[in-house]
Amino acid sequence: MYRSIFSKRFISYLAAILAIFLTSGGLYVVIMQPSAAIEISSSIEFLIRASVSSMSMTTTEFIAAFFLTLAGAAGFILLDRALRRSFDINGSKMQYLIAISLVVLSVLVFEVLINAKMT
Repeated sequence: MYRSIFSKRFISYLAAILAIFLTSGGLYVVIMQPSAAIEISSSIEFLIRASVSSMSMTTTEFIAAFFLTLAGAAGFILLDRALRRSFDINGSKMQYLIAISLVVLSVLVFEVLINAKMT
């Protein structure tokens, strides 16, 4: 029973999710407990601009970074599966396109968020 729960694949996925949590700023969110949004000059902002503070982040920024990094990692996992030898060429092509789309989309949205934070 425990062998199926603690398989190598499950432990590696769990380790990857923990690494993504830590690199996305999860430890900062747990320790500092920032708010999800801040009020700046009578408007509510979900991103802390670099002109206000470049060393802070909101919980919303963490959630966005976590899920975008998770999407990129899922894209690389799908890419690995698509590039293995397969007898189903059409299925491999579809997995390849989805994987590349996930990785490119997550990088582009990260760029948009960084640009929004810096301006």
